[in-house]
Amino acid sequence: MRLMLSAAALSLLALAGSAMAQVTPSDYAALVEPDDREESAAGPLKERLAADPADWAAARDLLLVYERFGDFEVGLPLGARLGAEMPDDRKVLEARMVLATRRIDDASLFSKKSAATELLSLCEAERKRDPRSVPAVTCIAQYHLVAPSIAGGDTAKADEAIAAMQALDEGQYLLLRANQALSNDDLAEGQKKLTEAMSRLTDASDLAGAGVLLGRLGDVDGAFLALDKAMSVDPADPFTLYQRGRAVAVTGRNLDSGREALLRFLSGSAWIGGVNYRAAAHWRLGMVYQAMGDRVTAEKAYKRALVLEPKHKEAQAALKALKTAG
Repeated sequence: MRLMLSAAALSLLALAGSAMAQVTPSDYAALVEPDDREESAAGPLKERLAADPADWAAARDLLLVYERFGDFEVGLPLGARLGAEMPDDRKVLEARMVLATRRIDDASLFSKKSAATELLSLCEAERKRDPRSVPAVTCIAQYHLVAPSIAGGDTAKADEAIAAMQALDEGQYLLLRANQALSNDDLAEGQKKLTEAMSRLTDASDLAGAGVLLGRLGDVDGAFLALDKAMSVDPADPFTLYQRGRAVAVTGRNLDSGREALLRFLSGSAWIGGVNYRAAAHWRLGMVYQAMGDRVTAEKAYKRALVLEPKHKEAQAALKALKTAG
């Protein structure tokens, strides 16, 4: 079940991985990190809307900012209005789903059930409006696979949604079948379906998510194949960049590519679906530099992670071990 829950979470993070063009710094010393605060990203868009409340393009971009930072309190009401104005805009729908899921994550134990019910209502309403909506069908399937831990799922409804996906998107269908197998602790079948999905998926973040799960299942070669394909599809996708760098840091393979991916990631926004990966990326980058034999830069990266997140236990341990090793 643990791997299954991770699969659902990775799918939602993938939706939230908005592409931002980044230029790879030549080295760690040349890294310039952006002003990565919600108010900085949202401010100009709010000004545009104040000048013209009917500027739906600005409103849509503002929703995507709220999605990136996980600000569901203001993002969900805005998303509902945009959903009415732009019912066929997939990005608007996906942003609403990510924010609704973020609300579940942040809800108290007693509020999770109602928050989960709201997510399901959103997805069911979209599927009723458009029976061929891939995000809606995916959402419903994942909900019923994961929901026993929150509000009670329905395996029959999950299976129906998964079966319906086959005619809509073969890659997503195989991902859902992988999720289903993992939820039943059938790791071999889950790995098989993830491998099959790699040849059908066309979205970088979906491929990166599959790669992460393959790595957790012990298929390191398959994980790198998925991540390599994700990089070829969209070299600027933040979720892909982070996961590529993380995989390199963990395995010690393809060190140069991992360093490049993390430097590029840190050059843009480090928020994905309401989670800030900046400190984690510096820690992972320190691991890469240490594996490359550059202890000085590794120490700088670990220290930077601790400036950003003073209680980052992994960075603390890595820095202590580096100093102890002399």
